[in-house]
Amino acid sequence: METRQLESTPGFAIYDLPDAQHYVGETRLGARLIPGNATMLVRHLTYVFATVEQQRSGASIGLKSDPADAAAAVEALASELGDDITSGRLSTSPGLRLDRELLAPVLTHDQRNQIGNDDRDGISFNDELIGVGAATAASALVGGLDGKRIAIEGMGAAGLGIAREAAAAGATIARVATAKGCANGEIDPVALAEAWLADGDMSVATLSGDGEPQKPWTVWKADVDVLFCGSKPAAMSGDGASMAGATPVVAFSAAAVSSKALAVLRAAGTPVAADFVAAVGPALGWWADPQLTHNDLRMATADTVNAVMSETSGHADGPFMAACYRAEAFLRTWQDTLPFGRPLG
Repeated sequence: METRQLESTPGFAIYDLPDAQHYVGETRLGARLIPGNATMLVRHLTYVFATVEQQRSGASIGLKSDPADAAAAVEALASELGDDITSGRLSTSPGLRLDRELLAPVLTHDQRNQIGNDDRDGISFNDELIGVGAATAASALVGGLDGKRIAIEGMGAAGLGIAREAAAAGATIARVATAKGCANGEIDPVALAEAWLADGDMSVATLSGDGEPQKPWTVWKADVDVLFCGSKPAAMSGDGASMAGATPVVAFSAAAVSSKALAVLRAAGTPVAADFVAAVGPALGWWADPQLTHNDLRMATADTVNAVMSETSGHADGPFMAACYRAEAFLRTWQDTLPFGRPLG
C-alpha cells in the first residue's frame, strides 16, 4: 500500500496495489485525518474488485483542511493529481464532509458509469445495490428471508436499502440501530424510510414511538435470525459478537466486523458474510455496458452474490474466510505478493 503526501495542499493519497488498471475510493475532508484510518476502507474495495475478478484497486484521498478551506483544497487536488484524474485512472467520490458540488472539479473527469448516482426513493442506486447484495447474502445463510426476523446496525442509506430488500423478501424488521440508539418492534419499511430521510440518526427516536430508544449495543441481541452490520469499521466488536452468539451476521460496509469479532464468531461456528461480497453491486456497474438497465444490474448483483455464497458457505473456515481465500486467489493471478491485512476492523 503506497501513501503519497500531497504537495499542493495538506493531505495524502493512498493506492493499495501496484499496476492496477484503475484506482477507486472516497475523498474525505478533515484537519485530523491520518492515513492509517483509511487503510481498511481501501482494502475493502480491493477485495470487492477481486471478488468480481477485476484488476482494479482500492484507493483513498484525505484532504487535511477545515471545511471553510474545502474548495481551495479540492482545486489543488485536481491540479496535483491531474494526470491520474483526467485519464480516468483514479476515480473518487464524496466521503466525509464532502458533497458532489464541492468535489465537482475532480468528479467531472470520472469515467465510470453514473447510473449508481441516480436517486431512487431517497437513496442512490449504489446503496440500493448494496441492499440487494446484503439481502441476497443473508438469504443464502438462512435459507431464504421469508418469515425471518432481522436487525440492522447502521441505518444509513445502505441500511435503508437492506431494509427494503429484506422486507420485499418477506422478512420482518425487528430492530434498527444508529449511533443515537436502537429502536425495537415490527418496523414498517415505509415508516423507516420516512423517519430516516427526515431525521437521520435520530430516526430511532421517531420509530420508538412513546418509548425511549434503547442503547445502540442492544442491536446485537440474539433474538433475530440475521444481524446486518455496517455503520463503520469495527462496528461489530468482540463484545457484540459474544452477544450475537449463533445468529448469522452479514457485514455490508468496509471492515464492519472486527478481527476479534470474527474470531469469536468463528469459535462459535457462526457464519459471517463478508462486507466485500455483500457490497459488490456498485463495482459491477461502474464499467459495465452503459445500456444495462437498473434491473439488469440488480439481477447481476444477486447472481454474483449467490454464486460466491454458494462457493464459500460450506467452507470449514466459514464463509468470510473462504471469501478472502477466493479473492486472494484472483489477486495472485496479477500481483507478485498479496497485500498485508484482510478487510477487518
